[in-house]
Amino acid sequence: MRVPVLLLFLFIASVSPAPAHEAQPGKADIALVEMLGAVIPADITLKDENGRQVNLRDLIDRPTIVAPVYLHCSHVCPQLLTGLAEVLGRIEFLQPGKDYRVITLSFDEQEGPEVAREKKPNYLAAVRKPIPADTWPFLTGNNANIRKFTDAVGFKFQRDGEDFSHPIALIVLAPGGKVVRYLEGVTFLPFQMTMAFTEAAQGKVGTPTGRVLNYCFSYDPLKKSYVFNILKVVGTVMILTLVSFFIYLMVAGKKEKK
Repeated sequence: MRVPVLLLFLFIASVSPAPAHEAQPGKADIALVEMLGAVIPADITLKDENGRQVNLRDLIDRPTIVAPVYLHCSHVCPQLLTGLAEVLGRIEFLQPGKDYRVITLSFDEQEGPEVAREKKPNYLAAVRKPIPADTWPFLTGNNANIRKFTDAVGFKFQRDGEDFSHPIALIVLAPGGKVVRYLEGVTFLPFQMTMAFTEAAQGKVGTPTGRVLNYCFSYDPLKKSYVFNILKVVGTVMILTLVSFFIYLMVAGKKEKK
């Protein structure tokens, strides 16, 4: 009985993906802990790109996507915001400002309205269709208010010198600030966004169907489309088959002893 167990262990270890974000020794975990159904605090006060003080939950009066980034990032944060802008330009049936809102929230307490005001026009232009400026505010704030939001949505990050170690994801909120979905990665499809906004409008937490789609399909940047992830699916099926076979051997062994 030891051989099947060993084979099962080795196989699972070989096909299981490595964690997306590993904590460095002595540091807190860097992770995205899904807090579906949680509601963000009502007292989060930040500043928009014009220096106006705003209450975050007051802004979330319609389906809203929040992009947590730091604005001086030169790596994945610009890719995330560019991917968001591009997909917003491809949504056909929802009207920005009326049916949804987008928020960029810097988690670097050292950044202020000046850098937000500098960065914002680039991403509005990347949408490639008219979008009201107040539909996509760029917010900054102090550490206490930033942490109120990131703790509420399970976004765990840490400063690493001048930069940060952090997850890459969008947070989808229903009106009133309830967390209903997470969209990981830097590229998105219009149907993903439309589904996310539609479910958020209804206050529905992300469905199992959406999770299955995200698991079975991966984005191919060369083809610029989602493709069926056959390796992941086949690997999962093989693991389930091996587990079932192991259970069968255990049951059969007990019957033989009897």
